[in-house]
This record gives sequence, structure tokens and C-alpha cells, in this order.
Amino acid sequence: MDNLKELLAPKTFNKFSHAAVLIWFLIGAIFLGIFSEVENAESRFDFRCGGAKSEDVDLVRGKCFVQYQEQYNKYGIPTYGFVVMNFLVIGIVCAMYSLVAKSTVDRLSLPTTRNGDPESQSASDQTKQTSTGKQLFIAYCGQLSTRLVSGVLFMILQTQLLYPSKFPHTFDCYFNSGTDQPRNLSDANRNSTFHECNNQRAVKKTFWMNAVLAVNGIYVACLLIETVYILARAWKVRSFMKNSKFLEIHLSPTHQKSHLAQSKLQLFIEETKEIIKEDSQNLFELRSPFSAPPGEHALVTNLTLDQIYTNLVVIPDRATYNFTENREEQLKVYPRSRKEESQLKSLEDLLNDESKKVLVVGRPGIGKTLCCTKLLRDWAFDKVFQATTNARIHFDAAFFLKFRRLNSLNDLSLRELLTQSEHSPSDHLDDEVWKYILEHPEGVLILLDGFDEFKDNANMVVAPPRPKSAEEKMPLQILYQWLVTGKLLKGASVLTTTRPTALASIVDLPFDKTFEILGFSTEQIEEYVYKFTGDDKQAGETLWRHISSNMNLLSLCYIPVNSFIMCSSLSQILQLDRSAGVTLPSKLTTIYKIAVKVFYYKHAKEFRDRRMTREHFVSDKLPENVEETFEKLGRVAFEGIKEGKLIVEGKKVRAMEDSALFHRLPDRPAGQLAYERQFCFIHLTMQEFFASRHLANMSETELRNFVSENIKDGKWQLVLQFLAGLMDDKDHLPSEIITDLLPTNTGERKIEYKEDEEKTKVSYWPTRDERDLAVTLCKCINESEKMESLVQRKMQQINFHFVNLISCHLTAADCSSIVNVIKNVQKISHLDLMNNNIGPLGCLEICKLLKCSKSQLSWLGLIKNQLTDEGAKYLAEAIKNNSCQLRTLFLIYNNITDTGTQHLAEAISNNCQLHTLDLSDNNITDIGAKYLAEAINNNCQLRSLILYNNNLTDTGAQHLAEAINNNNCQLHTLDLSDNNITDIGAKYLAEAINNNCQLRWLILYNNNITDTGAQHLAEAIKNDNCQLRLLYLSENYITDTGAQHLAEAINNNDCQLRKLNLISNNITDTEGAARASLDAAADQGTTISSTVPESTCTLEAHSRPIV
Repeated sequence: MDNLKELLAPKTFNKFSHAAVLIWFLIGAIFLGIFSEVENAESRFDFRCGGAKSEDVDLVRGKCFVQYQEQYNKYGIPTYGFVVMNFLVIGIVCAMYSLVAKSTVDRLSLPTTRNGDPESQSASDQTKQTSTGKQLFIAYCGQLSTRLVSGVLFMILQTQLLYPSKFPHTFDCYFNSGTDQPRNLSDANRNSTFHECNNQRAVKKTFWMNAVLAVNGIYVACLLIETVYILARAWKVRSFMKNSKFLEIHLSPTHQKSHLAQSKLQLFIEETKEIIKEDSQNLFELRSPFSAPPGEHALVTNLTLDQIYTNLVVIPDRATYNFTENREEQLKVYPRSRKEESQLKSLEDLLNDESKKVLVVGRPGIGKTLCCTKLLRDWAFDKVFQATTNARIHFDAAFFLKFRRLNSLNDLSLRELLTQSEHSPSDHLDDEVWKYILEHPEGVLILLDGFDEFKDNANMVVAPPRPKSAEEKMPLQILYQWLVTGKLLKGASVLTTTRPTALASIVDLPFDKTFEILGFSTEQIEEYVYKFTGDDKQAGETLWRHISSNMNLLSLCYIPVNSFIMCSSLSQILQLDRSAGVTLPSKLTTIYKIAVKVFYYKHAKEFRDRRMTREHFVSDKLPENVEETFEKLGRVAFEGIKEGKLIVEGKKVRAMEDSALFHRLPDRPAGQLAYERQFCFIHLTMQEFFASRHLANMSETELRNFVSENIKDGKWQLVLQFLAGLMDDKDHLPSEIITDLLPTNTGERKIEYKEDEEKTKVSYWPTRDERDLAVTLCKCINESEKMESLVQRKMQQINFHFVNLISCHLTAADCSSIVNVIKNVQKISHLDLMNNNIGPLGCLEICKLLKCSKSQLSWLGLIKNQLTDEGAKYLAEAIKNNSCQLRTLFLIYNNITDTGTQHLAEAISNNCQLHTLDLSDNNITDIGAKYLAEAINNNCQLRSLILYNNNLTDTGAQHLAEAINNNNCQLHTLDLSDNNITDIGAKYLAEAINNNCQLRWLILYNNNITDTGAQHLAEAIKNDNCQLRLLYLSENYITDTGAQHLAEAINNNDCQLRKLNLISNNITDTEGAARASLDAAADQGTTISSTVPESTCTLEAHSRPIV
């Protein structure tokens, strides 16, 4: 057994292959014993032949046995001999491979010292050469293919050449004097003797030969699977073929672990991982900037990396930016969609055997350091880079070095450099650990963070000398170059992070791959916000609503640290003001004043290592040097916006290139062989904020002129909004600079309250050409407490009752500003926000106005605003409020379904004062109609219900008919136009109005009503209980017959109908009985329209507001 183990060294096979070979030999030995017994026992005495005389029995048996052997084993190879060859040949192949591969495995497994002497250096070079060769892979594949071919060959020999598929147990034996075999049966009968024989061992022999065939088949299948797997792995990862990798991954996955069994090395790895786990648990970078001193129970959130970490958008190479002139499109440049980029799936994908020297580029706050920390933490928890069969690369040791902590070091060796790792367990590397690192560099990961913070990054040596030994001391920049170029620790993985400003210094280094971190996509920002608030789902929804509804904040949050700052700031404000009912902080200047300081203090070189307190962030006073820097940034920002350039030339930011608020873009070609540096602010809103700081330092006269000249220019809109907030702290700048620009012109608009009333004229503000100016000023005024009181007094003096902001491109954040400005102007009774797409979040802001006790709002138009069911829910809650005085609500074209209709139905049946509800052009079905029917059946005060262009059928008409038939129903107007109502629905409605209901207007144009339906309605309107005054049946399928029924009904003395519209039907009789009847009805005082062409048709009565 020991000799067998020596011939088949386990280290040359993986554990499964080695076990399979041993099992192969064991099965071969078993088969050999079985077949030897079968062959030795099988003799002529095992044959039983009939027809022989007793004295000739042995002769007959012998001759028949020879005939049996000649027919079924024509080559005379005994079965036990075949079995021996079958198992022995494959065993010899395995043994030969093991002897050949053993020396290579031994060289890879035995580390040598590296003391700098020629002999050890030669041994080390030989080991490296062995590790990078492919002999082991080739030898293994060779023996694998030889065994595979041999197995297939033996199966073919057994079944097709040497033996029958089944050894028969019966055999006919013939003897004759002349020939050994008769030519035909008649000859046999005449010239030979026939004997019928039986082989008693044939069944057993057949069974065991089939067993041999089955074992060969299973063995070949296993070999084929392993062969395909190895070749596929080698095709996918070329380095898999290298001796060291093949040994480590395929032959002996525990090979590296056997090295780690050395106590000091294993202890070093374990201690390093434990330190990483502990240090990365509660990071300083994730502590709230609003932490209070000990003893003060501040409501702050300190996060853990596992809790908050969100994947980033990381793309190969550098990103390009195309800033358009449209500000809205400019903001969309920042948060890249995860679908738009060929981004990495995980951080683990940054490194592999083909890309070991990697450069990661990213602007300040984009998450470079946090990525490195997360990568290390996952490695420490054995989540990534482990020695598994499907791992693309693995590491036994990892080192995390920050350039800014190395600036004070002089010349040092690589060994000394590695002890400076952020998570090093000691101040020196043990000899055993150091030796392992030198001999197995492919298992080492070195993360070098913040190359831009290295003081000598501009002094990189063009052609550094080759290292004489691994212990040689050199300046850090040379050590770094040796690592990246592979002159030290060749095969080690080195990942460098840097801001784009330092790329020029490492342009000559041969990185295998360059990546850029783009930050968060919109989906990832949302994920981050909800992770930030944790279990407080309500707070998460509130923060996400606020951020997502404001494109300025949303696009700013593509930088992860800005998401952290924004969430921290908003969460702090929300928690402090939650008792007052504040759910959506709306002053953008307040947020940015904090966010800019937090961002700058966290990423400016002179502050990032200082401990900053809450006072640093909330105080308006800045250190003198910071104030000077901000003033310079303000000038650059202002000039850039003024000139319409978001990309700043390098010469304009001289001495400010390293500012945390700038992002270095790829250089721009500026002529033949000339390139110009380019920069931009990390975000457009940051540039706009600093531009507003520059404006706030102007004189009153200069600023007044600037504001009046540029207030209508869209590119200055947010700048002036920030300016208004900053002016609260500027005593020399009066608020009137902005408030004096508030428009005072008004216009008149006709509003129709009820179907039986004349249209009323109301005075509206602002006028059509001043709407955008009014919105801009509302947003500015909302930023300043001083301006709010001034504007409220000024608006009280303007004679208007109607706020008209149709088609102003309002956002949810804009709605917040408008509500804050007009909520205390008591005379406002009408508000029209048609065609703005404010969404459910904007609707939530408008609902605050409805709930305000000082508000007298009675008429609200929210047509075409994409409110959805969520917005309908907010409105339902608002109109149930006791302070709400709303009478008329227009919700046309808002994608409201039955769910939203249910919310509204519950509201109008619950002490609601709403009289008119228009839900036209939505997605309401019969289910929604049922909810509304139940509401108006429940003593609600609704007078007009408009459901034009929904998805109602006869079932919905039936629900509504039953409701208006109830004595509690006060409905006067019902519009069911442009639905799918047929004669059946018309019958339900006719029965209702025939029963003393209060309905006055019934509008059913563009349905599927025919003469039958017209007849039902005609019978109803001639009843003295019917109080209907107006009936619209245009655009249906009514012919002269139906018109005759209606005309006869109108001519009845009990009919109270005053208006009938039959335009665009199939009434063709212009001189017959139908026409005469209609003319007679008209003579009775009923207005009838039936023959006006559709192109010139205008409804004589309409239930919607008319501008």
C-alpha cells in the first residue's frame, strides 16, 4: 500500500481524482479475483453435452468446449487477462504522470529563503520560473486524455472485437469425419454427430463482463466532465494554466492553507482580519456631523458600514460629460443610470489574474476610501478573494496604505512600508511572514489610497533603477513605482485610488486597468436613503420624497458623501421639528450652507484629519482662510455661469486645483500636441451656491441692478434663490431688492360654479406673461423669513382672489414654496395648477394649504398633474379636515384608478363640503363607480360628478343610477360621456330620473346608445317626476326613430327639459315626421341641436371650468 501511495502521490492529484484512482485499483483487484475464479473453474467439465455415450463423455465435452471457445473468444484472450490490461494500463498512466509531476509540485511547495546571495537568488528565480510555467497543466491534461482514450478503447475492444455482448449458456456442437463443420443441416444429419451442450458459467461470466463495461462507462464519463471543466476554466482564465495556479486551485485547493498552518503566519493573517473587522465596524466617516457632547442626548444617527454601504456605479476607463445649455439636462448628467453604463457588478470584479495593477479614479467624496474599506472588510469576513474553485483570484494577505499618512516618512524598505498598513497588527513583519510574502506575491493585495494626497506625487521618477534586493530602502515614490511595474513583488495585486487632479503624475505607469467611480444612480440614492433611516420607514419615505421631488438635491446626491450629508442634515431637521408637524424641510439655502461646510471640512486637506464639532457645521462664521477660499470659489463660479461655461479652464483655477469642490476632467486638445486642463465644480448646484455667495458680497446698488436684469433668466434662478436665503444675514442688503420685483398686474377670468348659475368673473394673479417670474420670486421668498412677511403684506394690497399658475413646469419643491408664500393670504379662494406634473409629492404640499386654518381656498384645479392614486389619497385626507373649505375640485387626466377613487369616495361621504368633483380622463372602472355611488348615496353634499372618458360600462351606470334614485342623493349634474354605456345603461338611468330624483343635467355623449336607449330616456323625461333640464346624447347611434321618441316626449306638457343635444348621430330625415316633431318641440321653448355638422359643433352647456 505504501508503494502504491508512493507511485500515486496525492499531491499530484486533487482529492477527488486521487480517490477515483485508488477506487479504480480497488475495483480492478476485485474484478481480477472474480474473473480468475471464473476462468479457472470454467473447463470442459462445466459443459453438459447430450447424446454422448458414457465412455465418450469426456471426449465430447473437450471437443465441444474447444468449439465454444473458438466461436466466442476467437482471439483466445481470457477475460481475466482483459481485465488485468484494462485496469493496469490506466494505472500505469496515472503512475507515470505522478512521477513526472511530483518534482514540479515539490518545487512549488517548498519555499526557499531570499537573502540576497547568488545561490538563494538563483533558487528563487528557479522557483518563480517553475510557478509561471505550464508543465503541470499540460501533464495533467495529457494523463487525463490518455486515460479517457484508453477507457473508450477498452470499451470498444470488449463490445466490438474480443467478446460477445452476451455469453450463451446453450451451444450446439457438431462432429464429423471429413470436416469440422457441416455445410448445411442435411449434410450435418448425414455426415456428423450433433450434441446439445450447456455452459453452466455463461450467465455469471456475462454479468461480470457487463459490470466491467459499466465501470468503464462511468469512469469515462467522469473523466470527460473533468476534462471539459479544466479546458473551460483555462479558456476563461488563462492564468489557470500556470503551474502555481493549477496546483493551488485544481490539484490542491488546500495547498495555500497548508502553508498558513505555520503558526506565526497564520497568526498574522488572523490578527489582521480581526483588526480590520473591528476598525471598519464604526467608521469615523459615518458618524453624524451633528453629534453632541457627552451627556446631551442628541437625536443623531451613527451608521455602520454594513448597514449603509450601497454599491456604486463603476465603469471602465474615464467618463466623459456633455453639458448642454438646458439646466434641467445639465442636472441629469450627474446621477448616471445603472442601465446606461457597463458597470462592474461588485467590487470584487476590480481585480483578477489579468488585471492586477488597477487604478481607480474618482472625485472627492465619491467613495474611493469607503470602497477600499468595504473590500477589505469583505475579505476579512471571507466573502471575497477566497481560494475556492470558482474564484478568479484570491489573497492570503492584504495591506491598506493611505498616502497622506506616509508623507512624513523618509527612505524606507518595502518591509517597512507594509508595516504602515492601517490595520497592521504590529510595527514589524515577522521573518516567516515576510518570507511568505516574497515567495507568494500572487497571494498579496496592496491597496494604496489617495495618491493625490501624496506630497511627492509630482516628483515621480521617469526611469527608476531596478531594486537590488527586497530589503533596499528607497523614497516612497520609487517603492510605489516598483510595486506597480512589478519590479518588487511581481504577481502581487496593487490597487491605487486617486482624484483626477493627480493623473498627470502617473501617466507613465503601466496599469492593467483604469476604472472611474461615478457615484450613485438614482436607484442607488433611494436605496441609500432607506438604509440610512433603517427601521424608521416613515422617516425614510419623508426623506426620499423630499430628495426625489427636488432635482437639485437628487442630482447632488450622486456623490455618496453628499447623500450622507443630505440625509444627516434633513434627518436632523426632521427630528427636531417633528413635534411641530414638519415633514418636508423646504429652505434649500439652509441645507446647502450646512452641506457645503460638511463636505469641505471632510475633504479639504487641511481639515480632513481634524475632529470637527457640530458648531463648525451650523455656525455661519468660517475660519479666515476658509472664507478667503470660498470668496475665490465664488468668483470662479459666478464668472462660469455668467459666461455660460460649466467647464473651467485650468488657468482660471490656478492655486485652487486641489480644492475638494473641483473635479478634474480629461484634458482637452488645444492645438497640435497641446492639451489644456479642464475642471468643473463637483456639482452644478454647488457652483450656483458659491455664485450666490459672490453676489451677496456686492453693494446694494450693484446687486439691485443685477437682480432686476437677470431675474427672468433661467440660468440664474437657483443662484437668486440661494441669494435670497443668504441676504437674511446681510444687513446692508434690504429684502426689497427682491420683493420689489413681485408682479402686481391682475387679469379677469370667468368661472362657472353650478350648472344653473351664470359664469362669475374673478380677478386672477399673476398674468400670463408674469407667471414664471411669480414662481421664481415665490421660491426666492420662501428662502427668507424677512421677505415672507413683506410679501404677504404686499399681496394683501393686490386686488385678486385667484392664483393662476397654469403650465409653469412646477415641481413638488416649487409647490412647497408657493404654499408657504400664499398660505396666509386669506382672500385667495381659487388656485389653478393645471398642466404642471407636480406628482403626488407636490399634491401633498398643496394639501397643507387645504388644511391651513387661515386658508379660504374653495376652488382647486389640478388638471394634468400625474397625481396618481397616491395624490388622490392625500387629497382625500385633506378634504376631510375640518379646516378645509374646498367646494370644487378638478382632477382631470391624473392617472387615478379605482383605488384613488375609493379614497375620494370615503372622503366625500365623511362630513365633506365638496360640491363639484371632476374625475374625467382617468382610469376608473365600474368598481370605482360603485365606490362613488355608495358615497353620494350616503347623504354627501356632492352636486356635480363628472366621469367623462373613463372605463365605465352599463354596470357602472347601474350603480350610479341606484344612487341618484336615493332620497339622500343631492346630485344635480352627472357626466358619463365617452364611456361604454349602451341601451341597458340608458335604461337604468331612465328609471332613476323617472323616480323623482334631483338630477338636472345628464350628459351621455359619445357612448353606444341607440334608438332603444333613446326611447327609455324619452319615456322618463315626459314623466312629471322627472326634473331633468339638460340632456346630451350627441355622438351616439340614434336614428330618426329615436329622435321621434324624444321629440314626442318633449312635446308632452309634463316634460321640463330645456336643452337637448343630438349632434353627430344618424338622424337623416330633414323634412319628415322626426324633423317636424323636433321643430315643434323647439317651438315649445326647448333648445335642440341635431343637424349642426360635427366640425362646427359646440356644446351649449358644459360642466367644466372655462378660462
